[in-house]
Amino acid sequence: MKRILCMTLLITLGVFATWVSNAAQEPRFPIQAFEVAQNLHVLSSDPNQQGMRTGGNTGVFITTNGIVLVDTKIKGYGPDILAEVRKISDKPITTIINTHTHWDHSGSNPEFSDTINFVAHDNTLKHMSGDNCSDGTGFQGGSITNCESFKGTNEKYLPNTTFATQHTLFSGSDQIDLFYFGRGHTDGDIFVVYKEARTVQTGDMFARKGLPYIDSARSNGSATEFGATLRKAVAGISDIDTVITGHADDLHTWADLVNYSGFYNDLATKAKAANSRGQSVDDFVSAYRAPTQYSDFSVDESRLRTVVELMYNGQ
Repeated sequence: MKRILCMTLLITLGVFATWVSNAAQEPRFPIQAFEVAQNLHVLSSDPNQQGMRTGGNTGVFITTNGIVLVDTKIKGYGPDILAEVRKISDKPITTIINTHTHWDHSGSNPEFSDTINFVAHDNTLKHMSGDNCSDGTGFQGGSITNCESFKGTNEKYLPNTTFATQHTLFSGSDQIDLFYFGRGHTDGDIFVVYKEARTVQTGDMFARKGLPYIDSARSNGSATEFGATLRKAVAGISDIDTVITGHADDLHTWADLVNYSGFYNDLATKAKAANSRGQSVDDFVSAYRAPTQYSDFSVDESRLRTVVELMYNGQ
């Protein structure tokens, strides 16, 4: 019996040692900077490595008095971000803007100086300072809202500048305009406009050319309001040529954002009509095909089903 127990223990220890070794050898996925316009760069990576492995796109904007970061990827990527930033400029990082609360966009906030001005929407602050931080859908089993990262002494990394509908930072060639148009991916998604560069960073309101993830359960996102929010953004933002999405590793155009709004709202209109006539979600998903003018937008069946179910349920 003792021999069996010893062998079991040795096997268990061996498996654990192998797991630790494999974890230690897990490759660290690289990020790199590319220029968008004068004084504006993006830190990105292969889209297949984003989210769980690196996080969403990070904007790097060089102003007269310092550097503005927009989103900070997942936890642990603060040093990587800083290393890439230092290849561009030696100015201090003065401001961090979060497009929304999620852990793959705010994960490295506490890895920067607590003297930084952290900026976000009012609702993003609410989620970041929330109490339910163990829903298991975030970084290493934490919360999707990343609220565990801002507890205790880390409370100082919570946003100290928040707004409800619109806010402007700086002036002249440094001007950044922040817009909130309503619920969508979460209830705190903002659009970041770099005025001089004629560029908008959308966060996950336009993550990539495909259907969105709607976090209705934990961040009060809404599939039924997502389309209206996109329409308001298209109508409310002007003089834009370039779009930085939440997760794609290439730049998009203003026309792409306009078409994304059309693509999503076309789906929403068809889903609403199908629901009204009693068509099941399964039948709708099986029959749905994106219109020809939106053929460059991917339609993953699983994501389609999830979005349509939310629409049918009025969420």
